[in-house]
Amino acid sequence: MKKKPIKNQLFLHTPLDIDLILAVVFLNIFGLIMIYSASYYYAVTTYHYSPTHFLMNQLKYVVAGLVLMVAVSYVRPSTLKMMPWWIPYVAMFFILFAVRIPGLGWASHGAYRWIKIPKLGTIQVAEPIKICAIWFLANYMTARKITEPRVHWFIYASFAFLALGLLFISNNLSTAAIVFLMMYFTMMIHYPRVRRFWYLIVVGVVFVLLAILIIDKFIPYSETEGFRLTRVRAWLHPTNELFSDDTAYQATQALYAIASGGFFGKGLGQSLLKFKLPEPHNDYILAIVFEELGVFGAALLTYLFIYLLYRIFLIYKECKDRHQQILVLGVFLHIAIQVLLNYAVTLGFFPTTGVTLPFISAGGSSAFFTLGELGVVMAVGRQTREYRIYQEAEKELEEEDPYYRELKDEQRLKKKRAEHEKYLEKREQRRKMRNRTK
Repeated sequence: MKKKPIKNQLFLHTPLDIDLILAVVFLNIFGLIMIYSASYYYAVTTYHYSPTHFLMNQLKYVVAGLVLMVAVSYVRPSTLKMMPWWIPYVAMFFILFAVRIPGLGWASHGAYRWIKIPKLGTIQVAEPIKICAIWFLANYMTARKITEPRVHWFIYASFAFLALGLLFISNNLSTAAIVFLMMYFTMMIHYPRVRRFWYLIVVGVVFVLLAILIIDKFIPYSETEGFRLTRVRAWLHPTNELFSDDTAYQATQALYAIASGGFFGKGLGQSLLKFKLPEPHNDYILAIVFEELGVFGAALLTYLFIYLLYRIFLIYKECKDRHQQILVLGVFLHIAIQVLLNYAVTLGFFPTTGVTLPFISAGGSSAFFTLGELGVVMAVGRQTREYRIYQEAEKELEEEDPYYRELKDEQRLKKKRAEHEKYLEKREQRRKMRNRTK
């Protein structure tokens, strides 16, 4: 039986990235401990569940996600490149609009953000949409030249439309911002002329600052105004009696908890914030980390995130394939942006949003799909390592075997000739087109 070439095999055989796996496992263990500490009282008093209800629910998704991560890491990531770019493109918009399909979409607190699957529960649509967005960017930016204006604007228009859809269909501004920022920085890093992107960033920052100034100084407060406008006011004036007991309540209580934790905290399970906040195991769980484990515990958690992102960045730098680079960069930006936004909200540097802290906040679908993304990152690292081993072995063989070296030189020469003939053919086609237009 003829053996397939390495590049045509479906599965990878190089060792797993143990350092990356350990970083992921430690983050999830940290998250499971904090979810139980933050939620046991809330589970009993609010829903009359078992104290371990939210812990066991998260554990189920984490175990499934870890299995998925390892399974995906064995699949060659180049298989994603085989599919046309429009498949993930159509998929992300189908998932977006699926939340409004009767019997499939599921709403909570006035937001359509979930799809209900029988016997499996609910899935937050933001998570598979992020994966499809990363996949689409990798396939499209590899198949097309990003420097072409029509390609450039098609990507902008697609993600602007997706962000607006997330905002108005799913009522999910935070995910819209994360998806758009992922796209923007991916294009910025892989675009040859970076200066224009910095100009747009400066313009965007100035626009946001002006908008905040106008809201604060020139638009009078009204009880009927949108909740997002009220959140900005509450962020600017958290102690104002109009907001301190309502919109700014979570933010101010979180800051009190952080201040009371000190350097080593009150001790695991000793938080008072979890008795005051609604759903303390979700968006503001970082404040409970500060209160129970102090600055030391929060610094340890931050180190785990930094180490995880560092391992992903190393894989991105070592990879030479453009498609795989964009895949890894998308996952890096997804996790980094979400962590930074959650830290900024908890510490009072940003208005309250619905951004969870990856692996630490409760959220089964978030943990499951993010672990799946990390499986793709691990697969890219394994394939890069495989190519490097193969190249080193081939180099040693060329040095030891003169006949093999001559054969490889001949193959390189044929390849150069074929590329030159292709170039001449394209040049002749362009010349004929110019003659026709004359």
